[in-house]
Amino acid sequence: MRRRRLDCRMLQRLVYASHASATGSEDVAAILDWSRRVNPDLGVTGVLCLLDGVYMQCLEGEAQMIDLLFASIRVDRRHRDVTPLQRRAVPRRMFESWSMALLEWNDTTRDIFRSFSPGRKLDLYANDPTTAAPMLRALVRAPGWKLALD
Repeated sequence: MRRRRLDCRMLQRLVYASHASATGSEDVAAILDWSRRVNPDLGVTGVLCLLDGVYMQCLEGEAQMIDLLFASIRVDRRHRDVTPLQRRAVPRRMFESWSMALLEWNDTTRDIFRSFSPGRKLDLYANDPTTAAPMLRALVRAPGWKLALD
C-alpha cells in the first residue's frame, strides 16, 4: 500500500462520534472496506470503534484530507448525530500502520471506557472531549480487544 508522507506540522487528528443508523454488520464491513481501499492513497490512518450502537472514529492525516473525509461522513446515511470530539495538530500518528482498524466492545474495553467516563453510563457524547485520544490509545494497547483487520 502506498501511504503519503506528511510533514508533522500538517498532521491532524480528528476524533468524532456518531450514532449508527443501523446495527447491521454490513454497514460496518462496508465502511471498513471503503476506508481500507481509499485511505492509503489519501495518507489517512485510523481506527473505527463500534460501541453499543455508537461509532467513534479517529482519522489521522493532512488537514485537507481529513476535511474531505469528514464532510462525506457527515452526509453518510450510516451515521446520525455526527459530533466532533477532538481535532488538533499532532506530531505523530497513533495508528501509523492501520488504514482502518475496527475495535469492538468486550469486558476489557468497557472497563477502559469507564475509567475515562464521568459516570458509569457508556456514553461517548458525555465524555470530556480531551479524553478521546488518550482513551483510544488505552483501548488499542489493552489486551483482549478485537481487532478486525480482515
